[in-house]
Amino acid sequence: MGRHYEEIGAAQFESADGVADWRVRGTTAFALYRTGDFATAVRLVDEVGRLADAVDHHPDVNLRYGRVELRLTTHATSSLTTVDVDLARAISAAAAALAVTADPDGIAESEIAQG
Repeated sequence: MGRHYEEIGAAQFESADGVADWRVRGTTAFALYRTGDFATAVRLVDEVGRLADAVDHHPDVNLRYGRVELRLTTHATSSLTTVDVDLARAISAAAAALAVTADPDGIAESEIAQG
């Protein structure tokens, strides 16, 4: 039996507690974290990987010097789900623990379109 997903809309995602770092475009949630250096960016990506593996739900990750871009969606439903909210919340908490700065409005539309 396959995994059950509870689909949600953009408004539900964005109004959830603990996801202020994220913005929704269509059926994908995006976050940008400014880390200040490459080593911190790698630490954040490592933590994202650990969190994602724990729930078997994996974001798209773009690692750059001083920044990490993340994209979350549930491919099985082609939508956002409560699993995305839960993982976004956990990622945001991990970023805060690393003292990484979220820049929720920093991802340009052109970067989002590349996803």
